[in-house]
Amino acid sequence: MTWSNWKEFHVNAPIDNLPIVTAADYSASHGQDIAASTLFSITDADADTITNYQVWDSTADASSGHWVVGGVAQGTNAAINVTAAQLSSTSFQSGSGSDDLWVRAYDGFAWGAWKEFHVTAPVDIAPSVTASDFHATANQSVAALSLFSVTDADGDSIAQYQLWDSTPSASSGHWSIGGNTQPTGTAINVSAGQIASTTFQGGTVPDDLWVRASDGISWSAWHEFHFIV
Repeated sequence: MTWSNWKEFHVNAPIDNLPIVTAADYSASHGQDIAASTLFSITDADADTITNYQVWDSTADASSGHWVVGGVAQGTNAAINVTAAQLSSTSFQSGSGSDDLWVRAYDGFAWGAWKEFHVTAPVDIAPSVTASDFHATANQSVAALSLFSVTDADGDSIAQYQLWDSTPSASSGHWSIGGNTQPTGTAINVSAGQIASTTFQGGTVPDDLWVRASDGISWSAWHEFHFIV
């Protein structure tokens, strides 16, 4: 019993054509949630199914936008892997100014070239806080929204507040959120949903207080005022 000679043969498949991404610059509003599928499109000359995408955000400014995959905000300056199944839950959340973005696609055989485009929103104007010194009686409790007001030139909704009490004296007052006493000497985060239940509980000596507000993109400057008893 013997083996035959080896016989050589070849399997030839067409050379794969890389996927091609088309994307145009996009003008957005502040905080606009834009479906990824509306920002770019893919063609493949071989009609191969696109199995994966990679997106990239080159703009690291804290007030700029970001990619979101499945509700989770993504970082900057790194390739973000997105499967075909995840594309429908992938979006870009605009911020302030222009974001430099990139995308490429994979057809199961090879990656296409990166395609650059931009999402540009108006430059955000930070909120402005107004507050005056408040004259109170000893141990008086005052609603936070009676102590300061916030305006936003863009008409953006206020998303968050930060409060601060610089007076550590045991005889001084304190911020309270939902009935819970807050500490002094630290920034106190207050959501838009919590501000209505936020108060300042005065003491028997004056308090040095601060407040600032965020429209979800930019923070206002800190504003100082005093609670005087």
